[in-house]
Amino acid sequence: MTGNSLGAAKPQLNIIEEVETSLRESSGERRIKILMRVTDLFVGHSQNLSEKETKVFDDVMGHLIKHVESRALVELSRRLAPLHNAPGDTVRSLARNDAIAVAEPILVNSSQLDDADLMEIAKTKGQPHLASIASRARLNESVTEVLVDRGSPYVAERVASNPGAQLSPLTMEKLVMRADGDENLTASMSRRADIPPAIFRNLMLQATDEVRSRLLANAPSEQKKLIENVIDDLSAQVGKRSSAPPRDYDAARRTVAAFSQDTDLVKRKILEFARMRNIAALVTALSVLSGIAIDQVETLFLAPGCFGLLVLCKSAMLDWNGLCAILMARPKGAVCEDLYRHYEELTSSSAQQLLRFWVGRQKMAKFVVGGARAS
Repeated sequence: MTGNSLGAAKPQLNIIEEVETSLRESSGERRIKILMRVTDLFVGHSQNLSEKETKVFDDVMGHLIKHVESRALVELSRRLAPLHNAPGDTVRSLARNDAIAVAEPILVNSSQLDDADLMEIAKTKGQPHLASIASRARLNESVTEVLVDRGSPYVAERVASNPGAQLSPLTMEKLVMRADGDENLTASMSRRADIPPAIFRNLMLQATDEVRSRLLANAPSEQKKLIENVIDDLSAQVGKRSSAPPRDYDAARRTVAAFSQDTDLVKRKILEFARMRNIAALVTALSVLSGIAIDQVETLFLAPGCFGLLVLCKSAMLDWNGLCAILMARPKGAVCEDLYRHYEELTSSSAQQLLRFWVGRQKMAKFVVGGARAS
């Protein structure tokens, strides 16, 4: 502090000397009163405090918050969150508090948290903490990647609907895959101003007719044309699929069962089946390797985009050559743009988590459809 503010505040700084005494007393109320007095003093003079003086407050608050109840910490968090020069260590401690009522004001509003803080909290805390981070006015790509990797459907939707959340192309692809069967996430992704046309097309291809119709009614002119093109493409595909001969998965299961316990051999056979375009055996072997159902592997195999297969192959730890061979075995065999970069950036653990989200959503959607038919 400087000038008159220093002279006015320094006598009040004597309350710092009361901290150690108050901690030795049994009254929790007295400790809270001391913390509130220190907070009042800091907030009242925060604009004029030097870095050294702020550090004094940081040390005192950090000492006190270990010995007061959560209700006092909630108030402290609420008051410090908007301050650009709030005591850094205190703020970071509050942000990591297990009680979301304490952590939320800091996680949502405090500029004292950097990307490293946010990523560490997102990797170690529960979903309420992730949802609070997802609500920040601005989020960088490194943070949104962690939120999408670990977040629940609610967290993913909060990220997608946040215009201040920057998304890398890989994270955007992850969100589109997670949106398969999730109407709220599909709608939020469709409204993003930064979604590339190719990714928007994949989003629409996997959406239900009802969702596409709803989005078409409110879409801007450029997106309307894309949605209409998707609807036309799907109409053409229906006829082709109805005329395609059914695949003999019973025979494929018997073939793959002979070597299904040997993971290395399964991977070699996948390459062989892909080059032979033996789709039933290829899909069955991928099902064995990935641990997901044949019909789910087939859905990813026949999907218009490449990203779902990329996730499947990465989660099963197939190499790049294996992925390319599988992609070329599809009806319109091709390797999608940017796929190699995504394959290098995506970790196996992230792919496995994303695949689990997708499988869970597919099971839920199937259950809902089955229930609707039964009724």
